[in-house]
Amino acid sequence: MDRFTWGVVAGAVALVVAGIVVVLVLRRAPGQHDLTRPEGVVLAYVEALDTGKPEDAWELLSRQLQGETTRDEFIRQATARFRTPRDGRVRIDSVAVDGATARVELSRTYSSGGGLFGPSSYSNSQSARLEQQGGSWRITVPPDDFFAMRTAPVRAPTQTAVVVTATPAPVAAASATPAVTAPGGPVATAGR
Repeated sequence: MDRFTWGVVAGAVALVVAGIVVVLVLRRAPGQHDLTRPEGVVLAYVEALDTGKPEDAWELLSRQLQGETTRDEFIRQATARFRTPRDGRVRIDSVAVDGATARVELSRTYSSGGGLFGPSSYSNSQSARLEQQGGSWRITVPPDDFFAMRTAPVRAPTQTAVVVTATPAPVAAASATPAVTAPGGPVATAGR
């Protein structure tokens, strides 16, 4: 091989190695979110549910939310609901911190493989609320509707039975005008 060919091969190998390094550096390993910041807690929560680790998501919930259901029930329902990993791209749109509370706005973008007009994508916006508990940020309102759809202990609706009894009115035996009776008393009298 001549020098030019070696240069092309070396350049191609260098580009491949550089691409791998960039992917490894830019791609954040799961669980590497900054949990000292509200947006880091929200991203860790979303990632835990997306990757099938509801036990990690449970740890990021506030004591109030944890008091609304058991850990086992949360994990059971999250596992059933998020059975297949969600692969949307998550982006933090805004973070508003007000003392010990915070609101994180995020959007999730999903791509579809394509259709009649080629690949497409769609986005949805979500909001999460957090508060500091014991020096850590904890989620009080999750960014998805999981808690809104969970089944809390449901009480059967109370039903009141209404019993209606009717006593027919006495009918005169030798009446010239027969009375028409209905349950509850005479309704009308038939005339000649």
